[in-house]
Amino acid sequence: MWQPTTETEGAAVEEVGESADQAIDPELLVKHPLQNTWALWYFKNDKRNNWLDNQKVITTFSTVEDFWA
Repeated sequence: MWQPTTETEGAAVEEVGESADQAIDPELLVKHPLQNTWALWYFKNDKRNNWLDNQKVITTFSTVEDFWA
């Protein structure tokens, strides 16, 4: 196990450990934009409605992170 050689080094290690335990604010994370905005659709094959009315938007996304979320 690594041991700090001076008191200032030990304090620096403690500070890093404390900040690593804190939750990261999602607004501070960088998102990776896609070239286009995408939409996922659901088609319900209901013969009583026309084709356009049978389509429903599930979600739209424009970043890689939003896609995986």
